[in-house]
Amino acid sequence: MNEDKQKILAVFQQIDAAMINKDTESLARILDDDYVLVHMTGYHQRKAEWLNQIENEQMKYFKTMPQTTTITIDGNTAVLLCDTKIDARINGFRSTWPMKIEMHFEKRGYDWIPIHSVASSN
Repeated sequence: MNEDKQKILAVFQQIDAAMINKDTESLARILDDDYVLVHMTGYHQRKAEWLNQIENEQMKYFKTMPQTTTITIDGNTAVLLCDTKIDARINGFRSTWPMKIEMHFEKRGYDWIPIHSVASSN
């Protein structure tokens, strides 16, 4: 795996850890200011709203279980695709959801910044 792919994977792993640890400060630093998460329902959620829901445990993440991950780089943009399972309590309902995460990155200097993600059922 080349250096850029390693950096992207490391950022993805930092996001997973921050979600589980309710570390919204790290998430705020890692994610682009205009970051948008598109949920399985199709809802487009801005970063501030998502971080607030993590903070107040409306969205509580217990464990992520990545199954397969691929990263494609095209110049200064990249896409990480991950088949995963996420153990979470969302709006009071806890389950382990099989999901496909499509996370888009933009390279700024030496850093890869997540700019938006799409989560779909797997």
